[in-house]
Amino acid sequence: MAVRPVLGLAVLISACVHASLPPLNPASLPFATDTVRTQRVSDGVVHHFIYSPSGPWAIHVLDIRLDRCYSAVAVKGASGAVGRAKTSDLMRDLAQTRDVAGGVNADFFLFAPPGVPTGALVSAGRVITPPSKQPVFAVDSSGAPHITTLELRGGASFAVDDTALAHASLGPFHPMEAVGGRPLLARDSLVAGAVDTEGQPGFATGRHPRTAVGIANGGKRLRLVVVDGRQAGYSDGMTLREMANLLLAL
Repeated sequence: MAVRPVLGLAVLISACVHASLPPLNPASLPFATDTVRTQRVSDGVVHHFIYSPSGPWAIHVLDIRLDRCYSAVAVKGASGAVGRAKTSDLMRDLAQTRDVAGGVNADFFLFAPPGVPTGALVSAGRVITPPSKQPVFAVDSSGAPHITTLELRGGASFAVDDTALAHASLGPFHPMEAVGGRPLLARDSLVAGAVDTEGQPGFATGRHPRTAVGIANGGKRLRLVVVDGRQAGYSDGMTLREMANLLLAL
């Protein structure tokens, strides 16, 4: 399939004070590496490329200091719930009007109607798709990031692209931005319980390409992590448990 991501999570640059990040220590990773390259993207944003022949794994990490410098936004490949686009196209289009540090794909989507996210999608406070029981990465009105679950207040239900959905209220707080994904991999320095059982057979325990977002340092740092997969001899992808252990090591 040529087009996979339906929406993306982008990191935007605002007026930023000087902010540095500590170097990545390869010894902290749970596997041997033969390549670790670090590139400064902007003040407070670095991109790490990590290669481990033991996987083999090709890993990309965007490490961002959120305090007073950067904001995360949800980006959709269409104005409503229906429609999809490549992540590279989403980032390129957004960069025409905003200063973009980077971004990744987000959430799973339906084929009918095409491209509708399976979880909550909120952009600039407007609800585009309602929440499910699955977790979301969300940004509140103060700019603080959360990984949580959301619910519709009032018990209402909405059809796809119902215009009333844009004015719906979510709890336990109404996010300014939110994108879905699953499952929760780790919390409070512990691997979550669902990493070996989530989803259809083979989803959790098979090696697949993975994308994850991690929050650290009391919400002051954000890490967007991508592991290439299904490329025999170069990068196999990770199981959910391998991905969870990578995030904890980072």
